[in-house]
Formats: sequence, structure tokens, C-alpha cells
Amino acid sequence: MEIFNLKKSKPLKARIKKQLTAEEKQIWNYIKDRKLYNLKFQKQYEMERYTANFYCPEIEFAIDIDNEKHTKKYEKTREEYLHSIGVTSLRFTSGEIKSNLEDVLKKIEDAINGLKS
Repeated sequence: MEIFNLKKSKPLKARIKKQLTAEEKQIWNYIKDRKLYNLKFQKQYEMERYTANFYCPEIEFAIDIDNEKHTKKYEKTREEYLHSIGVTSLRFTSGEIKSNLEDVLKKIEDAINGLKS
């Protein structure tokens, strides 16, 4: 069963990739083009019915920027699912990124270092 990056959602994902929020752009600029530990990240990576803003298949690591539309129950269910398929994920709010970008980037680096060791 195919659960990653389903072909039927390709047009929607292509449109979303071009419409990053300011906070998503800040994170993307930090991790794109193998800038972070030579790891390749992908935008809007689909895993069954969930989509990670950024995903690195090499170390099974996802970064999500909270969407205010999502409920706590949805977020919890998504986290449980990602964990069940072996994906480690970090989630940040737009407010965290706006107010303390350096701390967010440090948390991303720390998580990756933990996965690589």
C-alpha cells in the first residue's frame, strides 16, 4: 500500500509548496539545498492522510509549523501516527518562530543530532 506522497494529491501539494508562510520560509531557507548537515528536506511531504511541512526521509524526521485550524486532538492523532511509522517530528507555532527563531533552529539541530548518533 502506497502511503507516502500519493500521486493524486500532487497538484494540490505543488500549489501549497509555492505559498509558504513567512515562518515556513524562514525554516525552509535554513534547511533547503542540504544546508543543514547535508540532509535533503522535502516540502509538503505526505504520509497517509497527514502532511509534514518539511521532511527528511534519510533520518525520518519531520518539521511542522502549527496550523491554527488544527485541533489538539488532530495534532495528537497525527503525532501518534507519525511515531507509529517511525517518524520523529518537531512542531512549532508561528509565534515561536517569529519571536525566537534562533531557539527554534537550535531545537531542530539538537533533534537531528540525536537522530544521527
